[in-house]
Amino acid sequence: MALSQPCFTDLALDQQLYNIYKATLQVGEFEVGLHDQIDYTYFGATNNKDTEQYLLGGNVVSTITYVYFTMPPTVNDANIATKSIAYP
Repeated sequence: MALSQPCFTDLALDQQLYNIYKATLQVGEFEVGLHDQIDYTYFGATNNKDTEQYLLGGNVVSTITYVYFTMPPTVNDANIATKSIAYP
């Protein structure tokens, strides 16, 4: 078995692998594309993300950009106003 969670034990191996593959394409409400690396940038010394880049073989496949209610955020855990995705 590729996965041990009870919800997957009734699935054939190829269906389990398909589910894993599909999970790598969806991040929240966005379709990020197949990727093998994720790079994050942050605002200053905070834990607030500026961008998330999804890469495959070193090439960017998509970038999620964060906008906060206070820009730039200067304290940790700032409230996100919007997120957007771009594809090269």
